[in-house]
Amino acid sequence: QLHWTAPFSGERFSLVFFTPAMTLAEDADDHMNEDELATKLADAHSLSVSTILKPLQFRQESTDALVIMELLDSESCAYELKPNADIQGFTLEDHACALDVGAHIGVFSRLALSKGCKHIIAYEPEPSNFELLTNNLEKRNPSSLPTIELHSEAVAHGPSQLRKLVRARNQNDGTQNTWRHSLEEYSQYNDVDKTKDLPSESQRNVLERLDVTSTPFFGGALVEGVTLVKLDCEGAEIDILLSDESARTESWLDTTDLVIEWSFTKERRVSVMHRAIRNLKEAGFTVYYEGQGSWWDTDPGALWPYPNDLVIFAHRK
Repeated sequence: QLHWTAPFSGERFSLVFFTPAMTLAEDADDHMNEDELATKLADAHSLSVSTILKPLQFRQESTDALVIMELLDSESCAYELKPNADIQGFTLEDHACALDVGAHIGVFSRLALSKGCKHIIAYEPEPSNFELLTNNLEKRNPSSLPTIELHSEAVAHGPSQLRKLVRARNQNDGTQNTWRHSLEEYSQYNDVDKTKDLPSESQRNVLERLDVTSTPFFGGALVEGVTLVKLDCEGAEIDILLSDESARTESWLDTTDLVIEWSFTKERRVSVMHRAIRNLKEAGFTVYYEGQGSWWDTDPGALWPYPNDLVIFAHRK
């Protein structure tokens, strides 16, 4: 549920009650485990793009299911906003070209294609994710539209170079963590003593590190013709959006719409996010996010109080 708070002047208090949705639910879907629900959503989505792409594949007992549930549930897609009195809404429909940074296994790219996108450029540095990305964006007819470009590279601020990618530690229940891999300077995970017992046998005490090539966002991944940008690059978006280039209208080329996963798991100071938002506004974007004007958004010294990251939407004409 979105509890939207628009910017305003004055004092505000809010009280929100949360009731677990599954407690009294009678619908059978509510009792599905994550893999079963993700399979149902993936199958329905696959039918919608069946003339373009092969069925969506994902790994069972992994966080792949969470990505699918976040994006492919039409009633609660995390990357779209329905318009209301305070916001004009945000849609992925009918873009000329989408740049998918942190493409994972291709769910966002496939969703954009289902919404009429004509061209996809996707970046994903982690090898097992990239393998699934390649399968999930393989067209039935290679010579037909839309066109798709895949890059097995990271995207970050700064020059193209060789960097270390840290594989995320699996979850405590043993679920394979496929969506928190990040460049080492942004990783939320640390090595632990080899003698320490971890909650799951699938967890590694010493994290696995891979050599990957990174390409710059401005002057590299972002090219002319891109109208929609998705940034979900596990912390790398912070330096991209804090850069001088981010505040320049011309840096964004043809981009009209941005959807960003802001990594509060890497940087909890809300003031840092505000600096990035000021850059986007200076570049001509109108910015939306859940909780605008709330206590954590207006307290100058606030730290992000929640365990999840925040989705930021930006649009310019």
